[in-house]
Amino acid sequence: MKNILFILFSLFVSIQLSAQSHPDAATSKSNSSKISRLLSRAEKDFNADNKEALKLTLLAAEKALKDENMEQFANANELLGKIYIYRGNLDKAQKSFEILFNFWESMQDTAKIGYCYGYLGELHYAKCDYIKADEYYQKGFELKKHIKDSINYSYNLNALGNIRLETCRYKEALNYYFEALNLNIKNKSVSGVCYSQNGLGNTYFEMNDLVSAKKYFEESLATGKKHQLYKNIAYSLNQLAKLQNTLNNRNTAIDLYNESLEISKKLQSRNGIALSFMGIGEIYQSIMQNDKALEFHHKALKIFEEIDSKKNIASCYLNIGMVLYELKDHELAKENFRKSIEINELIGYLKGAADGHRKLGNTLYQEEKFDESLFEYRKSLNIQESIGNQKGIAYCYTNIGLVFIKQNKLTDAERYLNKSIEINKSLENHLGVASAYNNLGELYRVRKRPQKAIQHLLKSYQITSDIGAIVLKAESAKNLSKIYSDENKFEKSLSYHKVYFDLYNQMFNAQLENRVGWIQMQNERDKRINLEKIFQNEKAIEKEKLNTQSLINSFLIVIVILILLSTALIYGLYVAVKKSNKKLINEVEVRKKAEFLLADHQKNLEGLVKVRTLELEKAKNKAEESDRLKSSFLANMSHEVRTPMNAIIGFSKLLTMTTSAEKQRNYTSIINDNGYILLTLVNDIIDISMIESKQLKIKKLVFKLHPMLLELKSMFDEQKKLDKKDHIEFRIGIAEEIKEISIYSDPVRIKQILINLLRNALKFTNSGTIDFGVELNNENCRFFVKDTGIGIPPEEQDLIYDRFRQASNNTVEHGGTGLGLTISKSLTEMLGGNIWFTSHPEQGSQFNIELPFQNNPTQNQTNKAILNKQVDLSGKNILVAEDTKSNFLYIKEVLRKTNANVTWSQDGIETVEKFKTTNFDLVLMDVHLPNINGYEVTKVLKRKKPDVPVIVQTAYGFQDELKNKKESGFDAFISKPYTQEQLLEIILQNLS
Repeated sequence: MKNILFILFSLFVSIQLSAQSHPDAATSKSNSSKISRLLSRAEKDFNADNKEALKLTLLAAEKALKDENMEQFANANELLGKIYIYRGNLDKAQKSFEILFNFWESMQDTAKIGYCYGYLGELHYAKCDYIKADEYYQKGFELKKHIKDSINYSYNLNALGNIRLETCRYKEALNYYFEALNLNIKNKSVSGVCYSQNGLGNTYFEMNDLVSAKKYFEESLATGKKHQLYKNIAYSLNQLAKLQNTLNNRNTAIDLYNESLEISKKLQSRNGIALSFMGIGEIYQSIMQNDKALEFHHKALKIFEEIDSKKNIASCYLNIGMVLYELKDHELAKENFRKSIEINELIGYLKGAADGHRKLGNTLYQEEKFDESLFEYRKSLNIQESIGNQKGIAYCYTNIGLVFIKQNKLTDAERYLNKSIEINKSLENHLGVASAYNNLGELYRVRKRPQKAIQHLLKSYQITSDIGAIVLKAESAKNLSKIYSDENKFEKSLSYHKVYFDLYNQMFNAQLENRVGWIQMQNERDKRINLEKIFQNEKAIEKEKLNTQSLINSFLIVIVILILLSTALIYGLYVAVKKSNKKLINEVEVRKKAEFLLADHQKNLEGLVKVRTLELEKAKNKAEESDRLKSSFLANMSHEVRTPMNAIIGFSKLLTMTTSAEKQRNYTSIINDNGYILLTLVNDIIDISMIESKQLKIKKLVFKLHPMLLELKSMFDEQKKLDKKDHIEFRIGIAEEIKEISIYSDPVRIKQILINLLRNALKFTNSGTIDFGVELNNENCRFFVKDTGIGIPPEEQDLIYDRFRQASNNTVEHGGTGLGLTISKSLTEMLGGNIWFTSHPEQGSQFNIELPFQNNPTQNQTNKAILNKQVDLSGKNILVAEDTKSNFLYIKEVLRKTNANVTWSQDGIETVEKFKTTNFDLVLMDVHLPNINGYEVTKVLKRKKPDVPVIVQTAYGFQDELKNKKESGFDAFISKPYTQEQLLEIILQNLS
């Protein structure tokens, strides 16, 4: 009845509205407003976990694209990406985020780009590409810090915590989560609070602190329920269920999983449904209902394969393998473990791969293939050590110890089991400690040391009694009974055998009760569902009766309303005709005004066209000039690169074809000179790139001016001989009273500026002198370089600092890239100074650099000690981690005369293994090693022997390397290419 009245009322209102108004010219604005409302409703539905969110967002995106409203189209794709990630459609999510990123990058909106980096990080995290995810989160974090967007720091902090958790860096994960939680509480971000609490719960769970884990899972669940955040509720329920299953509370766990499953079904979250299926499978697995366990694991696997969630697919294969292992189907179990390992290695999830290798090793151990099982355990151990997972390392030590017992390598077995106990004690993993003690008891029984065996078995028995670990307690009791029997202590043997028998019956009865309770719970659930269906049927019958009666009443009311509606319709038509006539008169007046305005606009348009034509002409000329400069630069660069390369390649070949010592020295000198030319060119290009990307940093320190100028004079005195310009005189201009003065600035960059200016002066001066020096006043110091060269034409002096520009009188014979003065100007400004010049054609030029004068004599630094030519490193063991043979041979040759013992390793795993077996005094570490990169290897080495210095070799040399130093812990780094003097100097510094 209400629906009929509503339809009739709507019809009446629409007639009235049609009589009063017509569509106007604001269609575009109206459409934009409609799209905004659609997106607002979709966002609200998504936050409330309404399945309509996707449909509304797709509609908004379609309308925005049709109206060419690209900003709203980007906003729609932002929401689509979030929805697709939640639903597990990662390919669609990637496309949406790429559209979003491209739009805001084109708009140069820093804040929005920061959010985009966060979304891309979330996407790659879902794909288990943790390196890429971390990179995107860090980029977003840096941008948010740059614009001081502190409210949204918590998102990146939570995300960085997730990556640390997945890579077993638990303390770092806790720090990130706690920092995020405090920010979320401060900013009243409820969903963020839930996220941080769940993150803390997961981390404590992995650390075996189940009390803390339960606390944070329950806090997250309570927060989610209070604010109706259903996605958070479903996730928290799953995590609590997993915890309860670990605590052997099976019925509680299954109720929690089923509650989460119902929420995920309503939300249409395939990922959430599959996670609940997988959890239920694990419960069936724990109560030995293996057929049901396989059924639910395969259900989960099917969904995860549909949404391409590779990490979870690998987890399903691992779980299925474990069920088959319990069923003694070892071949099929191994097949599933290998599938899990393969997928985890593909996506880079090292922890998962390590677990797979250990489970595979357990299966091979049961088959008594001890060598093969040991191989898998060692693989798992290497991975666990590389990611710093102490719990996993301890498990591997225990497994390896058991294999050694079977192989009668009892000394090795004892060593590994004691290592396991040490780590498990530090982690407070009591079950792990008890297991290792139990295995040590077996070891000492085999060694015929019964008292030692009994001592360790009693420790295991006591710990398992304290923590309620019935299975391991029964195992310890059985072993005690056996060893007491061997010692003819039959009373004690009988006593422990009775304990074992009672515990076994207790486990059997508990399992039976679990199964019976399980069946009863299922029957109660089925009964409740049937009663709900009966109740629903009764309600439907009652509703049908009410609808029938309501229909009769509605029919009578409709007749009355139709009479009223007809009257209203006639009146409405009358009002509409009257208003239409009035509107027609108004439209005639408006049209006259519009014609007048149109004529006026036409005049303005003609003037605007002329202005735009001139602007386009200027833009065209500028574009053509830019294209000409680009072509000229590329041609010049090709010449500048090919010329020294031609000499290097040509004379390298000639070097192999001659036996003349004089020619060999001559060819080697030519190769070195051209290599230096090529390196200078590359450095210029890198410098201009770093300046433009704002990565180049100024490092100020206190230094003396006069020694630097003397060094430059010596350098260019040598250079003029090479250029065959001995007749040109270099002269230093510096007053006697300021020769001992020191200034506070960046000596490297000042020297670079002066080298560029002196190189130009020598290049363009054919006769006369080149003067350079420095003058001081109270506030500034002025460097100058004056030559008697060809000078710069007046018409080109304004362009001299432009990139790739060269004066027209700079012919091909002078060469160069046109970057020197550009770099010099940029560096001068970064140092807080300015640069200017005066020049006259055929008379010469003078360049001046004025910098702030900061004198701080208390910070004077001493010159570096000159390296002794006869460096003696006798007795020193140096490990060189380098995958390129030619680089290693160069280092070996440099160190040959020092009498050092040099060892070569070619990848990350080999480096770790050699470091464990040999006492090295120093390690030279290449960054890009196969298997495990140099930074990660350094972390492992520093954990084992923090006092051994590690020097990293990098091809970058940027100051960002300092961040890697802080994270990895290496002692120093040296940038490639480097000289033998530089290498020996840094080695001596770190060995001392």
